[in-house]
Amino acid sequence: MSEERLHTILVVDDERGILKALRRLLKSLEAEVITVDNGPQALEILKNTEVSLIISDQRMPKMTGVDFCARAKALRPDSIRILLTGYADIDATVEAINRGSVEYYISKPWDDDALLSRIKESLNMYDIIVENRELQELTQIQNAKLKDLNENLQQKVDEQTYEIQERHAELRQSFMETIKALSNIIEHRSEEVGSHSTRVANLVKLMLADIDLDSKRYQDIVVSAFLHDIGKISIPDKILMRNRGELSNAELEVVKKHVILGQSCVLAITGFEEIGIIIRHHHEHFDGSGYPDSLSENTIPLGSRIIHLADAFDHLAFVKGYPNSRGVKDATAELVRFSGTRYDSDLVKKFVEKEYGNSYLHREPSKIVRLKVQDLQPDMVVAGDVFTHNGMFLLPKDAKLSAGMIKRIKNINRYDHIEKGVPIFAPSSKREMLHA
Repeated sequence: MSEERLHTILVVDDERGILKALRRLLKSLEAEVITVDNGPQALEILKNTEVSLIISDQRMPKMTGVDFCARAKALRPDSIRILLTGYADIDATVEAINRGSVEYYISKPWDDDALLSRIKESLNMYDIIVENRELQELTQIQNAKLKDLNENLQQKVDEQTYEIQERHAELRQSFMETIKALSNIIEHRSEEVGSHSTRVANLVKLMLADIDLDSKRYQDIVVSAFLHDIGKISIPDKILMRNRGELSNAELEVVKKHVILGQSCVLAITGFEEIGIIIRHHHEHFDGSGYPDSLSENTIPLGSRIIHLADAFDHLAFVKGYPNSRGVKDATAELVRFSGTRYDSDLVKKFVEKEYGNSYLHREPSKIVRLKVQDLQPDMVVAGDVFTHNGMFLLPKDAKLSAGMIKRIKNINRYDHIEKGVPIFAPSSKREMLHA
């Protein structure tokens, strides 16, 4: 029985002795007990009172117990109904059970322990019914909000972000904001990782632009790219902060478990089943030599193969700091070297032909300027993680600004200033950036 809900039990019987006996029996329960001696009066009570359990006698002068329970069901459909009946009333009682008007019947004379056990069971059932109804109502509300959000995602993201800052509350229905917040959990643990997940997601989106996918599958892969390393949150710092070549075999096994842990993390979110599968397999090798399940070729989900390629390229490109043209070429060559073994050869071929790696060469790392919010323009690239005065995380390093993002930043800046400005990678000079 729920400890938070005070139950009300309604007892209906025309014999005062029965009412007194039942009140004594129910005294051990933490419940309010209402007793009445006729059906019509009990129905009036039900009109204004939430009742968890109804116990009614069958043979009463003004209204039979079966008729009363049928009308009580219409007034309080969630209430559990128990009928007290004699042997001669069994046929009517069975019919009432079959119609759903009565859940249980107890034969007179009853056994106190058996009746009390049935009453406790009924109260537990009522708790479950009410909780399920509340959950269904909440689910319908959430589904309605999610449907509305998907119809105009960018507008809803802006609105929800404003509400978060205004009320200092948890993220509500802003789907992509939630995903970015989850991906930032691991990125803030290690300087080596930096904005790795964001860069991988951007590279994945670039690759997906040339692949014909429905919107649901596209979204699942992009979200998986943001969250592909979320399982590393459980890896000890002493392992996470070291280079892979410095790890023992046992420590490497710990690192490998991050794909399974990552799947476990997202499975707690309804609708993320496919995302969990993509995360689990993003370290599988095309020849079957990867982990955790040694899948090969097309048995590896497409999203996992794409993220594996983008993830490897990003790590290779950043081995010596921000990549220059030579670094991008070397990283691309390494993908080609393991084409068909670690990586999907068709994806590697397209990666080379489309020169996706050149997206890492959009600016020189030494030229950084800080701009006021009102001076931001689309296609500018953020040179460092951006926070508001009160510590709210806004943008990761390497994010490419869009008109929608700038509008959102301006809205937030009105209430929580970005005092030091936004660091931006300038293409050549501060003067050129200011007048771009």
